[in-house]
Amino acid sequence: MDNASWRPRHFSSRARLPLGLFGGVPGGKKKLLHSTSLMGRGATDRRRAPKRSRHAEEEEDAPPEWIASSDANTPFGLVPADLHSYMKEVNAQLTERMHSGDADDVQLLVQAVLSEMNGHELALATDPTCSLVLENMSSMLQEKPLRVLLDRMTGNFVTLSYHRYGSHVLQALFYAVQRIMNTGTTSDSASTKQGVLRSLPDIMSDMYEEMEPSLVPMLTDVFATHMLRSIVALFVGVSIPSLDDMRSKRSAKYRSKERQKAMVDDSFTTPSNEPMHVPPAFYTLLHRLYTHMRENLTEEDMHRLVPEATAAPTLSLLLRLEAGLADGKGSTVYEKDSMASCILGPLDQRTDFMESALRDAVATHVLQSALQDISQERLVHFWRTYIHGRVAKLGAHPCANYVVATALQLLPADETLAEAIHELGKAGDQLVKNQVTGVLQTAVDRSVQVGAYAADVMQAIRAAFRFSEDASKDDVAKFVPAVLSLHTLKAFTHVQDAPQKRKRDDNGERMTTQGSILLQRIAQLPAPHQTWLYESLCTDALGSWCRSSTAAHVVIAALTSKAASFAQRRMLIRAVMPMLIDLCDDAWGSRVADALWLGADGFTKEKMAQLVIGHEKRLLASTYGRFFVRRLRLGVYRKNVDEWKAWAMHEHVPDAATPAAPPANPFAFLRTTHIHRTPRDQADRELERILAQVE
Repeated sequence: MDNASWRPRHFSSRARLPLGLFGGVPGGKKKLLHSTSLMGRGATDRRRAPKRSRHAEEEEDAPPEWIASSDANTPFGLVPADLHSYMKEVNAQLTERMHSGDADDVQLLVQAVLSEMNGHELALATDPTCSLVLENMSSMLQEKPLRVLLDRMTGNFVTLSYHRYGSHVLQALFYAVQRIMNTGTTSDSASTKQGVLRSLPDIMSDMYEEMEPSLVPMLTDVFATHMLRSIVALFVGVSIPSLDDMRSKRSAKYRSKERQKAMVDDSFTTPSNEPMHVPPAFYTLLHRLYTHMRENLTEEDMHRLVPEATAAPTLSLLLRLEAGLADGKGSTVYEKDSMASCILGPLDQRTDFMESALRDAVATHVLQSALQDISQERLVHFWRTYIHGRVAKLGAHPCANYVVATALQLLPADETLAEAIHELGKAGDQLVKNQVTGVLQTAVDRSVQVGAYAADVMQAIRAAFRFSEDASKDDVAKFVPAVLSLHTLKAFTHVQDAPQKRKRDDNGERMTTQGSILLQRIAQLPAPHQTWLYESLCTDALGSWCRSSTAAHVVIAALTSKAASFAQRRMLIRAVMPMLIDLCDDAWGSRVADALWLGADGFTKEKMAQLVIGHEKRLLASTYGRFFVRRLRLGVYRKNVDEWKAWAMHEHVPDAATPAAPPANPFAFLRTTHIHRTPRDQADRELERILAQVE
């Protein structure tokens, strides 16, 4: 099919459309609006020009071409007015045809649009409105049109990467490349009448050659840094949308509004868990990219970039990539000449940089990435140098607590972890007073993971909330509400005695998400270490907690915990059963009822069925209760009790999820992937072999 037949159904030719449809003649008011903003952010004269009449504006001619091209926002000039309006109308047409479900019709329209914008691709990619159309179209492009579009952008990838809108267009196109290559049906380079149409791997290789000299400056550019992360994802075979912070919040919000008004196919933003097909040449480019960054970033450069909000996310990604490309975490080269080592610095004494980074909101993200893949030996050295003896101080800091929690999560299960948890027990109430519980949550998770230190962890939690080990029954009853509100026992008692000063939520009590999460983690500790949790839940406040969006999760965790003893679960079940019917008629109470059903034994399930039968009509008329009635299969119960009992016994609590673990390195598989190493890497290994022989 030739290009002449690619015209959309309603757009046989742009020339046939009257110019009045496009908002005036070329050079009208819209172009003048661009020309009046040429001073840009660097201009010193901010005075406003006098208002002009609409008639005077319409009579002015378009600005000279050299003026338009000098604007940083339009490096490739302005989009012609008729083409600009055509692209906006095309967006509406694509919306209509996407909703109709006619894929062939959509492809015809896309092909027609590609033909119409021939020679204007770069200007369209840098236009705030037309760039959205290109982004949306990228998810529908087939291989050959995508190759043509990328080929026409060759030589300008760097400029587009630094552009506010062009960078997003390239990201969308890169994901389209991933989508097509993942099918495994990419074509080789081919000769055409217009020249050689390169294959996608060849285009991407040439793109890297063009961008390599600019990789380091891209780290600090607010738009280009996103592009750098996209390139890494493309070369490594990780889904581009799966990486965090690919778009700024403002950019995402803007595009969301535009998509509501226009078309929108968000398929290119949906991460895929399936393994990606990656050409072998991409692995070589990936190693080149890392080597270039490592050789051109000095220790001073990295220390400068660590607290920088623009560069920090990409620097964290490079640290994870480094760990994937390393020949082993115990490698001499990796430990002494890696980016992680440069950032962490010498671990035998404290440095001013690290002390500052530990307390910086941005730098702590980079430190977490640096710690996740270093050797156990260096991690222990880091803990003893920077955290040991300061768990209370750093663990209560709003930023440093994340680094402390990460290090605690990664410490080997030996005497170092035991010492860390013991020190946490002596931290006092500083963590609770600052309302920072991340370290306590991590301590509970590590205890569950290694199957030890449960008593020490509970002692640390009691100490943090100022509960004595031999607390009275009345004080134990205050454990859950105190933790939910993140108050020490004394502070909670004071607030309880002064209700006029209490900040209440919809259920009458002040509750926090962090307190709820901590209690849910405690429910996973082995018996009898979570006894306080169950005894405190079985109070008069249980009914309100079951209806709370915050506290209901705690009750559900306690009902379904496989670590609890039979006596503990039975105590809680007996406390919930009298209010079962009322809970079924509540948004959050119905979820507690589901958890009660899953956690109950056969005898209790039959009692629940008998109780619900007496209120069946009421529950069937309820928005939430009817779902619980259907879950119990009461019709089967009436016909054959034995058959119902056999079915009910198979309804049980699913296996509990593994406690939170460090996020998996998306590049870890590279350690077992054959990558063509550079001569420098080979020389490093040869040097290690020689040094080993000398020793």
